Amino acid sequence: MKNRRKLTANSSGQLLIIAALAIAIMISSATIYVYELSTETNKIDSYSISDIILALKQSTTNTLISSLANISKGGDKAILEANLNSLSEAFTNLNQLGMCHQSFTLINESKYTFGIYLSWNTNGLGVSNAYTNFTLEVQSMIANVAVDYAVNITTAVAINGSYVRLEGDEKLVNLTCVVSNEEQPALARNITLFYENLGIWIPVNSSNNLSIINYGNGTYLLSFTVTISSDFQVSTHVYDLRDIHVQANTTCTDA
Repeated sequence: MKNRRKLTANSSGQLLIIAALAIAIMISSATIYVYELSTETNKIDSYSISDIILALKQSTTNTLISSLANISKGGDKAILEANLNSLSEAFTNLNQLGMCHQSFTLINESKYTFGIYLSWNTNGLGVSNAYTNFTLEVQSMIANVAVDYAVNITTAVAINGSYVRLEGDEKLVNLTCVVSNEEQPALARNITLFYENLGIWIPVNSSNNLSIINYGNGTYLLSFTVTISSDFQVSTHVYDLRDIHVQANTTCTDA
């Protein structure tokens, strides 16, 4: 349901600023963490190198999450590359490590553009995905380490639904919604529903007797009533707990 984006061109800039602040905070946290490790041990041994690499890899994961959250709400797909360049520059400035260098490769093939894949279709499945390959090198007087790894951030929603007839054209809709992060069950921060009638997308709210049951395992049962004469499309818009947006459409038919 592409014509109901809440994001306007003016608010895109605000999202970029928010994303930049988030990245700056994350970089500062990583720097402080590395500094504390070095001051506690006064050396970089094999154990602290492992901890440092783990912290740096977590920083790249956080960067993909914040970038995908921005892009899934209408931000420019190029923001992922810009954020990763800023992060790599911050890694280079971690002088406590001796030399730290990170390079990355964004996927630009098949379904990906600048490492981003958004698929919000009418077949009941929606996917928001960011994927990047990394090489991280840390060189010091104690150890030289090079690590190749990939980060794959995926928020997906799968929906299916049907209705039963009440009186006249009134219908009771039952919709199952399953949310996942990296193919594992995940909770939703917010779920918004729309249904299509005569080419117009209409929000579902309390006037439709909306009911949402959360089973606590990524599965939600949504029920509501509509007055419409035939089968119809339903669009489900989901924000996960990481603020990544995904949506999917499906056709509701008579049960």
